[in-house]
Amino acid sequence: MSTATTNEANGSDARLEHRRQEVRQAVKNACDQMNSDGVAPRDYVEQVAWLFFLKAFDEAETRHEQEAAFDDAPCVRRLDGDYRWSIWARRTDRPDEMLAFVNGTLLPYLQTFGTTEDTARFASDPVAERFRRIFSTVRNHSRRGASLARVVQQVNRLHFSDETDVIVLSALYEDLLKDVAKDSAGYAGEFYTQRHVIRAMVEVVRPAIGDRVYDPCFGTAGFLAESAEYIRRCSRAMSAADLDTLGRHTFFGVEIKPLTYLLGIMNMLLHRVEGANLELGSTLERHARNCPEKGKYHVILANPPYGGKLPREVQSNFAVRSGATEILFLQHILENLRAGGRAGVVVPEGVLFRGGADAKVRERLLKEFDLHTVLSLPANCFLPYTGVKTNVLFFDRRDDGRGTESVWYYELTNDGFELTQTRRPVDGSQIPDFLSMRESREVGPNSWIIPAAEIAARGYDLSARNPNRASDYEHRPAAELVQSIRAKEERVIELLDELAGMVGGGR
Repeated sequence: MSTATTNEANGSDARLEHRRQEVRQAVKNACDQMNSDGVAPRDYVEQVAWLFFLKAFDEAETRHEQEAAFDDAPCVRRLDGDYRWSIWARRTDRPDEMLAFVNGTLLPYLQTFGTTEDTARFASDPVAERFRRIFSTVRNHSRRGASLARVVQQVNRLHFSDETDVIVLSALYEDLLKDVAKDSAGYAGEFYTQRHVIRAMVEVVRPAIGDRVYDPCFGTAGFLAESAEYIRRCSRAMSAADLDTLGRHTFFGVEIKPLTYLLGIMNMLLHRVEGANLELGSTLERHARNCPEKGKYHVILANPPYGGKLPREVQSNFAVRSGATEILFLQHILENLRAGGRAGVVVPEGVLFRGGADAKVRERLLKEFDLHTVLSLPANCFLPYTGVKTNVLFFDRRDDGRGTESVWYYELTNDGFELTQTRRPVDGSQIPDFLSMRESREVGPNSWIIPAAEIAARGYDLSARNPNRASDYEHRPAAELVQSIRAKEERVIELLDELAGMVGGGR
C-alpha cells in the first residue's frame, strides 16, 4: 500500500472515530441535562426515545420523498408543516415557544393522529396507529423550555441516516436500556435479557431471510434486534427485495407496557428495521388455540415474564390452565410455532420439574416437538435484575411431526461475567464451548444426553442434574440450591391456593 493510500485510510479512521466521539458526547450531554433537572433515568430514557423517534422518522420521510421525486412518483408526508421535526426543532432560540408547542400542540396531535378531520386521510395507515400507541402515554419530562431546547440541540447533532451514527447510537441505547432495567428491576416479573445470552440463543435458532421471527413479549426488542444483525452478518449480498422483506415482513412482536413498547420500536429503528410489526397489547389475553398455520412463525425467541398470576378467565384460553405466566407463555409459543420452526425460550428452574400444569405442558413439548437442547444457566446470571435460576429450552417443530428422541444438556457455570451484582467480565466463558459442542451434541464434563423415554418415566422431569458430579447437591452452588428450594415452595403455595379456591367454590 502506498504512503498516500495509508494516510488516506488513517485519515478516514480518524474521522470515523471523531464522529463516534461526537455522537457519544451528544447523547451524554442530553442525558446529563435531564439528569441535572431531576429527571429519573427511566423518564429521561423515555424522553430520549421519543425525540430520537421523531427525528429518525423525519429523516426517513425526507428520504422517501427524495426517492419518490427521483422516480417521479407521488409522496405524502405524514408529519408536515410545523409538525415536522426539522421545522419545530429549529426553535431552540425560542425555548418557551418550543415548550408550549410540544406540550400544547405536537403531543396532542400525535395522540389523535388519524382520527381528526385534518389527519383522516391517514386513518387506515398503520403508522397512524403506531403514533397513537406510542404517544398515548408519552409525556415531555423537560419542565423548562431552556432545558428542552438544550436536549433538542443535542439530538439535532445526530443523523439516523448515517451508518456510523446508528451503530454508535444502538450501542449507547443498549446501555440506556440497562439503566431503565436497573431502575425498575424485577417489576411485574420482567427482566432485561443479557446481550450475550441473546446472541447465543440467536446463534442456535439461526434466523434467515424469509423467516417470520416472533417475540410474544418483546420488551426492548433485544431478541428481534439481534436477529436482524445476525441475518445481515450471514447474508453476503442482500437484494432490494431481501431488504424490503427484512424491514417489513420479518419481525413480529407484542408488548404490554407502553413505555417498553416505545423503547423497543426505537431499538429496532436503530438496528435499521423501520417496519417491524410490533403491537401494544396483552399476548396472553389475545391467545387463541388452533392458530392457522399461515399465521405461525418460523422462529420464536423469548424471555417471558414469570412470577405473575393471571385471572381464571384468561386461563380459559389455554389447553392447560395455570396461574403462572411462564407456563402460559410457553403454551402460546408451542401453539404459534409453525412446522419446520425453531424456538429458544428462557424459563425459570421450576418449569423443568414442577408437577400439575407444568408437567402436562412438558409432556406435550416432548411428544409434539423436538426438545433437542436444554442450556442450564447459572443462578444470578440475570443480576442485577434477578437471581432466579433459569434455563433455555431449544426446540423444533419437525416437518414430519416427530417428537423428542433425546435431550442434550449443557450446564453453563461461567457465562463470562461475575455472578454478583456488578457482573464484571471474567475469563473462561463457556458459551463458545456450548455453541461448538451443540451441533454434534458432544458429551463432556458439562454436557450429557438423556433419552426421552427416561424423562417420561420420571414424570417428564427435565431437571438439569449433571451426572458427571458425584453428588449434585454436594457440588451445586449455594445460590442454585436456594433457588431450587424456593421454586418448590412456590409450587406448594400455588397448589394450596388452588385447593383453597376449590374448597371456597364448594361452599
